[in-house]
Amino acid sequence: MKRKMFLKDLGQKVICKMKKNLENTEVPKVVVVGHVDHGKSSFIGRFLFDVGEVQKEKFDELKKASERRGVEFEFAFLLDALQDERDQGITIDTTRIFFKTKLRKYVFIDAPGHKEFIRNMITGASSADIAILIVDVDEGIKQQTKKHAYLLKLLGIEQIITLFNKMDKVNYSEEKYTQTKFDLNKYLAEIGIKCHSSIPISSKLGDNIVSLSKNMKWYSGPLFVNVLDNFKVSETKISEVIRFPVQDIYKIGEKRVVVGRIESGRISKGTKLIFLPSNERVDVKTIEVWPKAKKEYVIGDCIGITLSEQIFVDKGNMASDTIFPPKLTNRFESIVFWLSEKKISSKKKYFMKINTGEYEVSVNRIKRVIDTENLNIKKNNTVYKNDVCELVIHSSQLIPMDDYSFNKSTARFCLLDNEEIVAGGIIDLKNYPDQREVKELPKRNITPENYSVSEIDRSMKFNHRPGIIWLTGLSGSGKSTIAKNVEKKLFKRNLNVFSLDGDNLRIGLNKNLAFSPEDRTENIRRTAEVAKLFTQAGFIVLVSLISPYRSERKKARDIRSELFREIYIKASVEVCSKRDVKGLYAKAVSGEIKNFTGISSPYEEPEKPDLVINTSIEDVDESVNKLEEYILNEFSF
Repeated sequence: MKRKMFLKDLGQKVICKMKKNLENTEVPKVVVVGHVDHGKSSFIGRFLFDVGEVQKEKFDELKKASERRGVEFEFAFLLDALQDERDQGITIDTTRIFFKTKLRKYVFIDAPGHKEFIRNMITGASSADIAILIVDVDEGIKQQTKKHAYLLKLLGIEQIITLFNKMDKVNYSEEKYTQTKFDLNKYLAEIGIKCHSSIPISSKLGDNIVSLSKNMKWYSGPLFVNVLDNFKVSETKISEVIRFPVQDIYKIGEKRVVVGRIESGRISKGTKLIFLPSNERVDVKTIEVWPKAKKEYVIGDCIGITLSEQIFVDKGNMASDTIFPPKLTNRFESIVFWLSEKKISSKKKYFMKINTGEYEVSVNRIKRVIDTENLNIKKNNTVYKNDVCELVIHSSQLIPMDDYSFNKSTARFCLLDNEEIVAGGIIDLKNYPDQREVKELPKRNITPENYSVSEIDRSMKFNHRPGIIWLTGLSGSGKSTIAKNVEKKLFKRNLNVFSLDGDNLRIGLNKNLAFSPEDRTENIRRTAEVAKLFTQAGFIVLVSLISPYRSERKKARDIRSELFREIYIKASVEVCSKRDVKGLYAKAVSGEIKNFTGISSPYEEPEKPDLVINTSIEDVDESVNKLEEYILNEFSF
């Protein structure tokens, strides 16, 4: 009796506190997932009936129809709109149902559980604010239960409500509930999902859904309806980081109206925005909303804006705040759920849709394929339908995007092959740098001086042209060894030569830089600028730098492209690990060193290097002689 009164008082307090805000509350989208026949549709049907969202006439009609067909009535019949669903007993499409409790409005998304219909499950879950995972306590945790939980993680949902259904089939056994709950929570913890609440229910009889169960006096937790109404959505969604993907541009009279949906943050008149990929900064001049505009718009609002300046804006561009803009990149890692019978091909061009943008991309590399049953890494990288895999994806264009851990709403994408959706996934940018060009500050009182001795004068004196010989490759590939020996041999030939080594630069000029993608980018930029100064002094400068990103090596080349030569010192991770001259690979494998290239951070091989020196098959003398001869041919008069 005390337990019943406590829950009743709690419910009344919550209602009083939240009822005033019902009209202004965002409508949360609730997805229900789980193994086939574990009772998702039955649960939703029962819940809608218990909260008074089903008309009695509809209920009576379906009950009589079931009797005529000689089948037992199920609450799932309230949802199953397709005849073949009733015949097969499975849900094959995503059903959306608008409903309300005493506290707020919702949208239910009933996602299919059969493995052949996981594509629709992803479609439903991708936009969800609240996720519910249903488990049949009698059958226990199945493969699809684990796969659906992993997919929720993949889609950026990290907190779920778990319902343990069909308690009536196990005679309301507390022991059975506790064991199933323990097993599920163990798996959820392994994949990084938190369980918000666990509730034992019976969809068939309505236990603990809206009404307190008389059959489970051992359960002292809340009812499902109370958990749902108390689930805090707005706190996790509202952010000062603005994301406004451009859906279209309308010309209305003299106005150019940029329209879209606010995915995060707040926008009002005067808000400062940056548009990507153009990197242009403007202010919001007006907000165009019919019939009457408010002062401020937030997440979920669809609005039109005019800008303080007439900059070029196109569909698929991303507007953001100026403090935390998304990254611009043409290469990124991703966690992908493969939906097609077709095999992944690195030679094929796929169509990528992200936010409102559409891009042509290719799969650069399959990093690994994950078995969702046990979370083990599969031995081969063959990807089959319904597999989860980690891919490196390349685009010919720069794409504005967020890491899913930073902003889940803008970090989801899908891949299409001939207009067929073949994959869905999330963006992982932790290993790749931002390629956005930061606009330079105005140069005040700075006037560059012309040199008294020109670069041509120096070249004539030393009898060779200056040059940047950029040696790139993994740690342990032999860059420094080759550079030192070549420097010595060229010096003996009276060439003006100097070697810039990555480790030496990090002791001085770059000592304040770590090994994050952004710091690596700055390390390369500074080194390239120093190399440029050496060429102006007439030097052939040998640069030994891992420089793992193609985009940043291209920027280094662009500083003095006519003098830049990219030399790929080729050696596999396995070969370099065996050498491990500095003991770095052993530390990286043990986790002592983070962001180590080739182990926990990527290395992008040059696509068209000026010279390849393969130290896996060449000895030091061969490699040194090869580079020396190349430099003499390229730069000597």
